[in-house]
Amino acid sequence: MKPTFITLLALCLCLGGCGKKEAKQTAKEPSPIKPGTVLWEFETGDDVFSSPAIGSDGTVYVGSSDKKLYAINGKTGVKLWEFETGSYVPPSPAIGTDGTVYVGSRDKKLYAINGKTGVKLWEFETRGAVSSSPAIGFDGTVYGGSQDNKLYAIKTDSKGLAKSPWPMRGLNARHTGRVMKK
Repeated sequence: MKPTFITLLALCLCLGGCGKKEAKQTAKEPSPIKPGTVLWEFETGDDVFSSPAIGSDGTVYVGSSDKKLYAINGKTGVKLWEFETGSYVPPSPAIGTDGTVYVGSRDKKLYAINGKTGVKLWEFETRGAVSSSPAIGFDGTVYGGSQDNKLYAIKTDSKGLAKSPWPMRGLNARHTGRVMKK
């Protein structure tokens, strides 16, 4: 049997390609991020005296002297929303189990804000600036001090402090500041 031209051509192509190895594409692993590396920055309109509060979904909430409370994506640093008060927001916010963010302002008010949307749920007015950070009890009661020389206990719909990575007082997951007995 005589080989045809097409058979010879196919045989040559096969033999020519048999010595070549296919290039393997390997996924390059990302290099680890070194400690001290800035992951992102977020610029407010003025000074930031407030310590951030971090929600269970990683959202970062922080107040500013530009009269605003900000919600920021904790992974990207992108602003999710902002809520404007009547004055500076030096206190650190607190987050309830239902996602409500509580924060005071020097405009003499304590605010309850929907943590997802930034919409005000309610406000409580005192006779002095609210520059202390609110605290949330196990039953959802929000405690806030004012420069009118009073501490207020306010009933809320929250069922306590949100389970989030921050604040962690005294490495105590109950957020009480007391060390747990083993």
